[in-house]
Amino acid sequence: MSPKTKNWTNARPRSNTNWQHLAVSESDDGKRWRIIWDTTRRPEGDVRNTAVEKVQSAALDRARHMLRMGFIVYEIREPSGTLFLDEPGVRAQLGETAPR
Repeated sequence: MSPKTKNWTNARPRSNTNWQHLAVSESDDGKRWRIIWDTTRRPEGDVRNTAVEKVQSAALDRARHMLRMGFIVYEIREPSGTLFLDEPGVRAQLGETAPR
């Protein structure tokens, strides 16, 4: 055996956090933010796609991603159902220009 094999100083330190005692960062209350979107522009009465997220920041991230993919994001609704951002508001909030 070489002297290097008995050297344990290079071993990774053990974690000092027990996963059983980790605090929950945010409880799930069942309320969801809704992103109303579609791949092409449709009349207001037509059925549109809906994506759901647990928190506002995730809803904005999802809307940003959809806009980058060239989809139309009509609105974002709060968990209560009230309008949070309409289409121009979404574009202004996320700094996206209208698709060509």
